[in-house]
Amino acid sequence: MTSPLSNVPLYRQLADLLAKQIEEGELRPGQPLPSELHLQQTYGVARGTVRMAMRELRARGVVVTIHARGTFVANQPEAESQ
Repeated sequence: MTSPLSNVPLYRQLADLLAKQIEEGELRPGQPLPSELHLQQTYGVARGTVRMAMRELRARGVVVTIHARGTFVANQPEAESQ
């Protein structure tokens, strides 16, 4: 959950929560992320916070946004075998 009392900005808390869901397989590559409205209601944050979190996740390469389609979990490159 997000905490407004944390020193970490809310958008980064939300981005970290979603990134963790992706890492743990709750959200899979190619799967759409929940809508902005759903994320706002679920985590009790403002629309701007959700948008900043999406921007953060795009910058990390974790999600891709397709115009007029939505935001989806990015296909992660296979781990290199050694």
